[in-house]
Amino acid sequence: MDALIIAGLSKGQGGQFSLKKNHLLSRDGMVMNYVNLQKVFGCSSSSHKLENFSTPYLAGIYLYNYLTRRGLQCALINFLDLEMDEFRRLLNENPKVIALSSTFLINVEAVKNVTRLIRQYAPDIKIILGGPLVYSSYLLHQRKGSDYDTDACAKDYFFLSDDRYWHEDVDVFVVEEQGEKTLWRITDAIIKRQDFRDVPNIAFYQDDRLIFTGRKTEDNDLSEDLINWEEIPEQYIHPIFPVRGSRGCPYKCKYCNFSLGRAFRLKSPELIAREIDALMKTGRVKMIRFTDDNLFLQRVHLEECCRKIIASGKEIKWTSFIRASSITEENIGLLRESGCVLAQIGMESGDRNVLAEMNKKSMPEDYLRAIELLNSHGISSQLYFIIGFPGETKESIENTIDMINRFYHQGPAINELMVFPFQFAPLSPLYDPEASKQYHLKGYMSNWSHNTMNSEQARAYALEFLDRVENIYPHYGIEEFLMLSVSKLKEISVIRSKIRKAESNQMPSEVIVRYWDELKKAVTENCP
Repeated sequence: MDALIIAGLSKGQGGQFSLKKNHLLSRDGMVMNYVNLQKVFGCSSSSHKLENFSTPYLAGIYLYNYLTRRGLQCALINFLDLEMDEFRRLLNENPKVIALSSTFLINVEAVKNVTRLIRQYAPDIKIILGGPLVYSSYLLHQRKGSDYDTDACAKDYFFLSDDRYWHEDVDVFVVEEQGEKTLWRITDAIIKRQDFRDVPNIAFYQDDRLIFTGRKTEDNDLSEDLINWEEIPEQYIHPIFPVRGSRGCPYKCKYCNFSLGRAFRLKSPELIAREIDALMKTGRVKMIRFTDDNLFLQRVHLEECCRKIIASGKEIKWTSFIRASSITEENIGLLRESGCVLAQIGMESGDRNVLAEMNKKSMPEDYLRAIELLNSHGISSQLYFIIGFPGETKESIENTIDMINRFYHQGPAINELMVFPFQFAPLSPLYDPEASKQYHLKGYMSNWSHNTMNSEQARAYALEFLDRVENIYPHYGIEEFLMLSVSKLKEISVIRSKIRKAESNQMPSEVIVRYWDELKKAVTENCP
């Protein structure tokens, strides 16, 4: 074998800044998602195993496709902690390199959790690490020695500390926004027993001295994302499947560090429809999850993608982030007809001043209009909010709660909420020294203070947020939108919320028992 690709750890092991777990109903240590509810109430079906619905990481499958199309023999591990037996078996095939993606590994320690496992069984195989964490580490390294605070980042990012601990397990770093071509060139050199150290866009340590090779920006066509699904092993294809339709972001929200140095590019509606068609032909995919934060920023692009999906004649459910301004009375029918079941919207706040400070370029009325259009056409929403952005006050939080409580909730559609305390993130516009001075913003990531709030206050407000809003529920998993009708999901979500609030408020046991009986009836009435 030439390359063993590892996409990361299972999603329960990944980084999560949301506080949703504090608002999820649990029983006997299990979160009461629909699969676990079936188990608890004796209504489990072999076709409803949670692992069957887990969305794989697209980065791993994409790298597998990219390398195999160039003649390399590869294998893929999606969730290393859940696939250790398969990992050990594949090591018997003597892979020349192990390619690890940092797409869902948020800091050095998260990477170490993976490389420790790898090195237990593969102490000598070269590990190549690439992805967003590595590229961000490079951008921070470029700022080292200036008035930019890179010292605070040293425990989370590579190349900022001289301590060997931070790099000892990794042989080569891919230092490129895209990087797939660089990965192929390194792997090809190692296979041919050639010196890879003259490959551009890499970093490595020689006698504990950090060396960067020359820069040669990759410009890989988005058509390279089109995967030859006929050649992808069946075990890599899941009922809920990710599709990427863009790169970068044209907006400059002040809290966000995702788009720095990354050009915005859209995949054409024709290519998106072709990829969905290919996935549907596998006979295994039932729902598409667009992974992009920014795919549907433009109304015309959204409408054309919907038309292409409809024209394909394939019945598919899909979910994606959609900008509120792209949702109109004229196209909401297209969204529904094309199979959109869940629109993810980064609202962030319901306060006009906070939204303006964030540079969101949207106002509360834009969100209220979008929610009404979605709900009135049976499309659910997953809404994201940030608590504690500079300028946030108790009054602005009350304005956000008031906006949420004015949402349209008619019909079967469900509105779900994800709440995040503000993170003072490196490489975000706010982390720039001049910007942080403007707000008297000090600290790092989850520990900070500014001129109107500090991180402890923001976390306290965020924790009580879901208890203060009405008719809106925490997100238990995208698979529930595939396994249940939206009306049944709404019924179950309402009861779950009643039980959690009753238990947290220590209501009489007979009330709680009655609610659990309601939940059991809702889950078991359609038992197979």
